[in-house]
Amino acid sequence: MTEWPVNRVRQEFLNFFEQRNHTFVPSSPVVPLNDPTLLFINAGMNQFKNLFLGTADPNTDYGRLARAANSQLCIRAGGKHNDLEDVGRDTYHHTFFEMLGSWSFGDYFKRDAIKWAWELLTEVYKLPKDRLYVTYFEGDPANGIPADEEAKQIWLELVPPEQVIPGNAKDNFWEMGEVGPCGPCSEVHFDRIGGRNAAALVNKDDPMVIEIWNLVFMQFERREGGVLVPLPKAHVDTGMGLERLTSIMQGVHSNYDTDAWTPLFEAIQKVTEFPKSYAEIRDDTNSDATIAYRVVADHIRCLTVSLGDGAMPDSVGRGFVLRRIIRRAVRYGVQFLGAKVGFFSQLVDAVVASLGPFFTHLQDPRTVQRIKTVLADEETSFAKTWETGLKHFNKAVAEATNNTISGENAFILHDRYGFPVDLTCLLAEKANMRVNLDDFHATMKASQQSSGRVAAAKTFIDVHQVEELKSKDIPLTNDTTKYVWEDSTSEVVAIFDKKNGCFVDMLLPGEGGEEDFGIILDSTNFYAESGGQIYDTGRIVAAADAIFNVKKVYNIGGYVVHVGNMEKTSSPPVPIPLTAAVELQVNYKRRLPIAANHTSTHVLNWCLRRVLEEETPTNYMEVQQKGSLVTDEMLRFDFSYNGKVSQEDLIKIENLLNEKIKENLVVYRREVPLESAKRIEGLRQMFGEKYPDPVSVISVGVPIEDLITNPENPEWRAFAIEFCGGTHLSNLKEAELAVIISEEALMKGVRRLVVVTREAAEKAHAEGELLQQEYSEILANEGVATVAKRLSVLNKKVGDSSIPLTLKNILREKIDGSIKTAHANAKAMAAQLKEKATAAGRAAGESYDAATNPFLVQRLTEYGADREALQAYIEGFKSAVKGDVGLFLIGVGDAVAIALVDLPAAFTSRKLSAVDWAKAAVGKGGGKPHSAQSGFALADVEKVFEKAVAAVDKMKSML
Repeated sequence: MTEWPVNRVRQEFLNFFEQRNHTFVPSSPVVPLNDPTLLFINAGMNQFKNLFLGTADPNTDYGRLARAANSQLCIRAGGKHNDLEDVGRDTYHHTFFEMLGSWSFGDYFKRDAIKWAWELLTEVYKLPKDRLYVTYFEGDPANGIPADEEAKQIWLELVPPEQVIPGNAKDNFWEMGEVGPCGPCSEVHFDRIGGRNAAALVNKDDPMVIEIWNLVFMQFERREGGVLVPLPKAHVDTGMGLERLTSIMQGVHSNYDTDAWTPLFEAIQKVTEFPKSYAEIRDDTNSDATIAYRVVADHIRCLTVSLGDGAMPDSVGRGFVLRRIIRRAVRYGVQFLGAKVGFFSQLVDAVVASLGPFFTHLQDPRTVQRIKTVLADEETSFAKTWETGLKHFNKAVAEATNNTISGENAFILHDRYGFPVDLTCLLAEKANMRVNLDDFHATMKASQQSSGRVAAAKTFIDVHQVEELKSKDIPLTNDTTKYVWEDSTSEVVAIFDKKNGCFVDMLLPGEGGEEDFGIILDSTNFYAESGGQIYDTGRIVAAADAIFNVKKVYNIGGYVVHVGNMEKTSSPPVPIPLTAAVELQVNYKRRLPIAANHTSTHVLNWCLRRVLEEETPTNYMEVQQKGSLVTDEMLRFDFSYNGKVSQEDLIKIENLLNEKIKENLVVYRREVPLESAKRIEGLRQMFGEKYPDPVSVISVGVPIEDLITNPENPEWRAFAIEFCGGTHLSNLKEAELAVIISEEALMKGVRRLVVVTREAAEKAHAEGELLQQEYSEILANEGVATVAKRLSVLNKKVGDSSIPLTLKNILREKIDGSIKTAHANAKAMAAQLKEKATAAGRAAGESYDAATNPFLVQRLTEYGADREALQAYIEGFKSAVKGDVGLFLIGVGDAVAIALVDLPAAFTSRKLSAVDWAKAAVGKGGGKPHSAQSGFALADVEKVFEKAVAAVDKMKSML
C-alpha cells in the first residue's frame, strides 16, 4: 500500500485550501451548462467564467465567492485542447483527468498564491525543494506587455535564483480567448531525477522534467484589436493535474503506474483475457499491447464520466468526439489485446469503484446501467460497420500513391463507415502508410454546411462598467417587485450609451437606434432574461413626452439593465435625466403567456418523468432536463431520453398535462434556505446549475410551508416542485390548454418538445380541425386522377403546420394511406381504360377498309389525353386491321389535347415519317419515323384535325 494513494493526494490539496478559507465547490459536469463555446469542460476555471467576467449574480452563493478550491473533472479530446492522438503513446497525456484548482476572485493575489503553492508542495507533500523549478513571464515588448517582476521577486524570496526561470508568452501568458480576461502565469516544474541543475530542461518536453502546477494571475482584459487594459479586480486561477502529481508522490515515472490506474488494468486483463498483465509489459512502453492497455483504460474513464454527466455518442459535435473515443478503444482492445466485442462496457464498474467514492453521482445504479447500455450499443454498431469499412480501407490502400492514402478515401471511411480519422491513421501506420490529413480536413470542411458562429454573449455592459457603477456607490438593482403584477415607481440611477461605450447624464428622444441605450434603476418590476425565460418588455415613463420603450432586460452582475430607446415625439424633446422619478409599465399582456408557458414547463417536466420514467421501467435513460426556453409564443423543453417518444406516450403526456391544468392547482412561490429546499422529496433541479441561497422554490399544487415542514413526504412526488426564479401563474388553470406541437431529436439521447398554451393552443386545435376538414373534402370531391396530387400538397401543408402533434401524426398517417389508395385506384382505372381502349381499337380495326384508305385521322374523347390508353387503342387497331394503315389519333382531355401518330414499316420504308405528319398538323412533334406524339391546346383540336387530314393526299402520293 502506497503512503500517498490518489485519494489522499486529492484530499490533502482540498484540506489545505479549505483551511485557508477557500470554499469547496463541487466539480461541474464535464458537459458544459449554457456554454456553447465548449465541447467539454477542459479546465477548472470554466465554471467560474462569470466571476472572472463580472457578470455573476451577487445575490447567489456563487456570485459571492471570494476563494474556492476543488477537483474538477476535465476532458481534452476535441477542439483546441485535443490530447486524443497522444493518449497511450506516452506516460502523461489523457483524454480525461482531474484538475486540482484554487481560485481567488478579487481577493488575494500573487503573494499569497505563490506562498501557498510553495508551502503545499514542500511542507504538505514534502517535495524536495532542489527539484522544483518555477517560471515567470519575461515580458513581450513587441506587444507592449511588461515582465512580471512582481511574481519573480516573490519567488526569489522562496527559491534559489538558478531555479527561477523566465518564460515567453507561449508558456507564461494565459488568455481565455481572443478577447477577455488574461494575464501572466507562473509554472512550477518538477525534476523526476534530481541531483542536478535541470533548469535548461524546463518547458523542453522532457518527460523527466514536467510541469505540475500553473498559477495564472488574471490582471488584464484583452479587447478587440488586441489592446490590454487592467481589470478592475485581479483574480488568481491555479490548476494542477491530480494524476501527474500522484505519480510524483508515489515515486513513479508514469501516471499509469499509480493506484489511479492499477484497478483498471486488472479489470482490462480479466475482461479481455490477455495473457500478460500491464505490470508485466509496461517497460516495453511502445509495444502495441502496452499502448492498448493505456488507451482502453484512459478511454473508459473518459466515457464513464462523460456519459455519466449526460453526454451521448452522436455523429456530430461533442457526440462524435465520444464516438471516436469509443471506437478507438474498441479497436485497440480487439486488435491488440484479443478482446471480444462487448468487452468495453464491462469495464464501467471498475471506473465507478475508483472515482465513485468522491464523485458520488457516478454510483447511481440507473446511471451505471445507462452508461453500460450506451457503450454496448455503440460497440455492437461499430462491429457491424467494421468489416465493410475494412474492405474499403483495403481498397484505399490499393489506390494509394506514394504510400499515402488519399484524404477523400479517409473521409469516406469517416463519413460512410464511421471510422474516426485517427483509426484510419492507425491502420495506415500498421500498413506502413500515411494518410493525407490536409486533404482529409479539406474534404471534411467542404462537406459540412456552415453552422454559423456562436452568438456573442448577451452582455450590454462589461466588467469595467460594472466596476464603474460600484465605484460610484450605485447599489445593485432591487428586483423583488418583478413577482408583483402591478406598475411601480423607481428612480434612474444610471444611463449607458452602448454605441459610445460610456455612461451619460441624460437621454433624449431620437438619439441612436432602438436598442442603443440601457437604463439602470434603483428598483424594477421588469423580469431580466434568466433561467431560460425571456425578458419582459414595456415602458419606463418619466413624463407624458418622455417615454423609454424597453425592448430587452438583462441582469449583469446584479444590475438590471433595461435596453431600448426613447419614443420620438412631435413636441419639443423632453429628456430622461439621472435621478428622474419614473413609472414602470411592464407589458403584462405579454407576460401572461410567458408565465403560462413557464408554469406549464414545470408541470411538463413532471409529466415526462411520470410517463416516460415511472411508467417505462425498461428505459435506461433517466428523464432529466437538459435545457429550456420560455417565450410568449411557446415553451421548448429539452430532456434526456433514449429514443423517440411514441405516439401513445405523447398522448399520455399531453392528456396528463391538461388534466393538471383542469385541477385548479394553486402555484406557490417562496424563498427557502438552499439546504432545506434540497431535502424536499421529488424536487427537480438542473444538474450543474448554480442556485442562490436562499433559493426561490415554485410548487404547483402544494403549499411550500407543508414541503418544508415535512420534506421527506413521498406524496410530494405527485407535484411539480422546482427551484426557479421566473415569473409564474397564480393558478395553473390560467394556462387554459396545452398542446404539444413538435417532438424531435436534438442529439442522441436528448429529445426536444415544443408546447403552446392558451390562445396559441386553441389556434393549434382550430388549424388542425381545418386541415382535417380539407382532408375530408378532398376525399369526397376530388377525382381519381388528381386526388393523389392534392393529398400530397395537403401532406406538406400538415407537416409545416403548428397543429397538435398527436393529430398531425394521425392525419399524416391517414393522408399517406389515402395517397397509396389513390395511386392504387388510379392504376386500376388506368388498366381498365387501357383494356377498354384495346377492345375499341380492335373493333375499329376489324371493320376498317385499309385498301380504300390507308390513312386514318380520328378524334377520340372517351380516353381523354391519356397517352397509354390511346396507345392501347392503336395497338388494338393494328392487331385487327387487314392491311397497312397510318394512324393519327387525337385524344381530347379536360385541359389539353394530344396527338399520337403511328406508321407501319411499309410506309416508313417509303420515306414517310410520323414526326413529319405530327409537325404538319400540330406545328411540332417528337419521336421516331414510325411513332410520334405532340401535345396542344384544346382550342386547336379542329385545326389540327383538318391539317392532319390535309396531309394525307401528299403521303398517299409517296406510297
